[in-house]
Order: sequence, then structure tokens, then C-alpha cells
Amino acid sequence: MNKYNKILPKNYKTPFSFDQESWMEGFITGLKHQSNSINNNIKEKNDSETLINILFGTQTGNSESVAEDLSNFALSNGFKTQINALDDIEMNNLSKMINVAIITSTYGEGEMPDNAQLFWNALSSNTAPQLNNMNYSVLALGDTGYEEFCHAGKLLDTRLEQLGAKRIIKRIDCDVDFEELAENWINSVVPKFNPDKKLDAVNKDKTESIVKSWSRKNPYEAIISYNTLLSGPNSNKEIIHYEIDLGDSGLKYEVGDSLSIIPRNKQLLVDQIIERLHTSKDFIPSGYEIDIENLLKFKFEILTPTKRLIEYVEKIAEDSELSLILEKKDSKALDDFKWGMDVLDFMNLNPKVDFIVEKFLDLLKPLQHRTYSISSSINKFDNKVHLTISSVRWKNKKRDYNGVCSTYLADDCNENEKIKIFFTPNKSFRLPEDKDKDIIMIGPGTGIAPFRAFLQEREVTKSSGKNWLFFGDQTRDNDFIYQDELKDMLNKNILTKLDLAFSRDQKEKLYVQHKIYENKKEFFSWIENGSIIYICGDATKMAKDVEDIILKIISEEKNCSFNDSIDYLNKLKKEKRYLRDVY
Repeated sequence: MNKYNKILPKNYKTPFSFDQESWMEGFITGLKHQSNSINNNIKEKNDSETLINILFGTQTGNSESVAEDLSNFALSNGFKTQINALDDIEMNNLSKMINVAIITSTYGEGEMPDNAQLFWNALSSNTAPQLNNMNYSVLALGDTGYEEFCHAGKLLDTRLEQLGAKRIIKRIDCDVDFEELAENWINSVVPKFNPDKKLDAVNKDKTESIVKSWSRKNPYEAIISYNTLLSGPNSNKEIIHYEIDLGDSGLKYEVGDSLSIIPRNKQLLVDQIIERLHTSKDFIPSGYEIDIENLLKFKFEILTPTKRLIEYVEKIAEDSELSLILEKKDSKALDDFKWGMDVLDFMNLNPKVDFIVEKFLDLLKPLQHRTYSISSSINKFDNKVHLTISSVRWKNKKRDYNGVCSTYLADDCNENEKIKIFFTPNKSFRLPEDKDKDIIMIGPGTGIAPFRAFLQEREVTKSSGKNWLFFGDQTRDNDFIYQDELKDMLNKNILTKLDLAFSRDQKEKLYVQHKIYENKKEFFSWIENGSIIYICGDATKMAKDVEDIILKIISEEKNCSFNDSIDYLNKLKKEKRYLRDVY
């Protein structure tokens, strides 16, 4: 009896002979084998081409750099990758993603970076989709010097889990010295996206091959070929123009990028801390190979106190005000308390308290590079990079203070001095590829730096787009930096329109946002005609004031509600027509 009889009526007679039935059975079996083979081939092909969506949120470019490293490592092991800024992702597309790696920095006091805010608004809303099919991991970049350490990464990590996504590796929170942790995360997370896939090698060699020849770990020693004071004799500021020769480094940059410099701490502060530690300059702490003087000068941050140093001092100093602030967890009060104070000030809250050197060093963090917007075009100044830096200095009744890198350059570096540098690309702050596109640049003070570079680049490339600059500072006579250059650019029609705001030249304070509002109809007309808005400079006040006035202009010129003006501005951000380089 053949196998078909068990499902047929007893009186049913098959229309096929035994041989026909046997042939058909073999044919069907063959089809099944062929189908299984096809399915297996598809599975193998899909396995070899597992797609990883790599999403980043960045303010200065570090997260994007890690995203590229992850992509290169994954590609070298047979994966497919797609890299996007978080704000480029719509929720309906996010809901279709299976394998997702997110790298994000935290901006300011716990805020999302500029190119992640719109994404977060959508993800945190009640209309966000369920993500039950997603496997994900988050790498968070941050700075323990801020109260809300890695807050943006923590928010994204928690929200994805709430929406049903599966965390395949626990989130890693990185301090400013992030490279090693990022490398370990890359090596760990990539194989998790396809556990059945055999990787060629998951080790440091893969990611080390990606590292650029000149980097924070391997900086180039460049020469300062020229510097000159830009601010006038009666200015309250000391703004200096630096020109740095790139020598035989082969280093290149684009306008909008930044230059990072590895500084050294002031000798006076080093000496004062050594004296406060009651030790000698040549003392070598346990676990270290160099003496305390060189450790404090080249290896550790000794200006800005870390959170752990503040908490440690509070326990031993018996300072009632500080104890009450920390007990209440009042971040605003703590900011007010520590404003202008350095590490030595906290050590001296109770001069009678002694510090064990090794314990003291554990309370510090590594000395970090400082990053400055580039103020030149390499196409105009071949093999050179220009910087426009305000030297940071302040004082109180007892002591004088100096910014780490700005005064290292101003006081300790003469012409022909070598300094350690590397470039920090900023792909989120680029000129448009369309040379006919109009641009609006808002950059008071040293915020003019990238716009000087933009104008040079637009001149060299013979761009036909119009260029409108808003610039200002305290006084015209002493703070109108690059005045002759800007006037020359106006005469050559490279700079189409220049609006100036010098806050202290009249009784009422005048800032760039006021000049923007004075020109509101033309300003809005430029936006409506497709202009890109760029903002550079102080993040805490200027950038917020400028955004507020732009929202006001949109609301008035469109005769729309405040919420509608926010939607309009968000559309500009989504279209990459509202870009910021703020600090």
C-alpha cells in the first residue's frame, strides 16, 4: 500500500500506475531537496551579508569617527553596514532595522548632540513604534567632569529597551579618554550581530589598521610658523591668530573641521600642587615610572576638578557649604560654588588636610587635548592651518588663573615652537556641495573662525552663492578682528553682506541676535530661498539667544504659532540647513 492510501477513501482507486506513482514521489522529493538547497543558499548568502545599521550622534566628530571604525571592522569581516546620523532616521525606517549599533556623545549638561535631538524627540514620543525585532547596543561618549555623564547614551539605551528592542551587549560609558573602550566595544558587538558567522579575527589588529596615521594617540609635531595679536590694546580680551605649518605630515583638512592640540599644564600651578602635597618634584609615585612634576605637567588635568575629587574633598575637608550642596544634589548650587575654582582651590578648602600622592592622582583624570575651529582654507594657504584663539585668564583676590591650552600657546609657545596636533573632522559643519547655494554665517567673537575659512574657500572655488556674515564683540575699536580682511572681501563681493554688533559701543547692549532681528524680512527671505544657516561660538547663551530670535522671526514672517515655527526650524535642521559648531 502506498503512502497516499492512508488519506483517501477506502473505495478510492488511484488513476496512476505504481510506476507513475513512484516517479511522482521521486519528483516531489527532488523538488523538496532543491527547495531546501535554495533556502540554505539564501540563508548562507544572507548570513554572509548581515546588515548592521550604525547610527551616531555627535557634536565634535568623535562619535562619527567611532562609527566609521566599527563599519570598517565589520566590512572586513563580511558584514554589510549603513552609517547614518541619528537625525537622518525616520521612525518607520527604524522599526524595520534588525541590527543596530548606536554611538552618541552627550552635549553640555546632559543634552542630545545637535544631530540627534530630532531623533530623540520622535523616539521618546507616545507614537514611537515597537522595536521587538531589533538587536542593539549603545556606546556612550561623555566627560565625567559634567554632572550628567553620558546622559544622552543612557536615555537612548533605556528607551530602546522600553520599546521592545533586545540589548545584545551592555552599554559602555566612556570618559574623554574613550579610544580603548570604544575598540573593545567594537570587537565585542560585531560578532554578536551574527553569532553563527565565523569572523576572520576579532582582535586589535583589525581596528588598529583603521586608525589614521596621525591621531590623539599618535599626534604630529607641527611648528607654529607665525602668531599675532588681533585684539586691540584696550580690549578686555586677548585674541591671537596662529599659523601652523603641517610640514611633511601629509595631513589634510576641510573647512569646518577642527584642530586638536595636546597642551601642557602651567609650571606655576604644577609647583603649587607639589608644594601642597608636601613632596619633591623628583618623587616617583608608586605605580608610575616618571616623577610627580612630569605627571602633573603632561599627564593629568589639574585645572578643572573632577566629580570624584570634589566628593573626596567634601568627606575630609569639613566644609559645611559644600557638604550641604552635595547632600541636596543641587547641581546649580554646585556649579556656582566651584565656578572659577581649580584643583588647588579644592585641596585648600581645608589647608590642614594632607593628601596621599597616589590617592590624589587617582582623583584626577588624564590631560586632554583642546579642540579649536579652523580659520583657514588649505586651498588658499597650502600646507598650513590657522587658528583664532582667545586666551582664557581670570583672577580673584588671592590668585591668577590660566586656561590650559590657550595660555600654553600664548605664553609658552614662541614662533618655530613644536606642538602636538591632530585633526578632528566635523562632517556636520560643511559648506554645501552646491556652490550656488547662499549661506548665512552667525559667529561673534572667535566664532568667526570657521567663517573666515568658509569665505576663503568660497573665493578659491569661485562659488557664486551669496554670503552673509553676522559678527560682533565688545567694541569696534579693539575687538573687530580680521577687519581689513572682511572689508576686502566685501569690496571683492566675496562677502555679500556684513552686519556688525558691538555690545559696548552704545548705552544699550547690542548683540548679533538684535542685528538679525533688524534684518528679519531679508533674513527670512534668504531662508525661504534655500539658504543654509551656520552658527558658531558660545553655546550657553549666544547660540540659544540666536535660535530664540530666529523662531520669533519665523513666527512673525509666516504669521504662525510658536509651535509651527519650531516645526519649521526642525525641518531646516532635518534638511541640514541649520548647522551649529558651538562650545
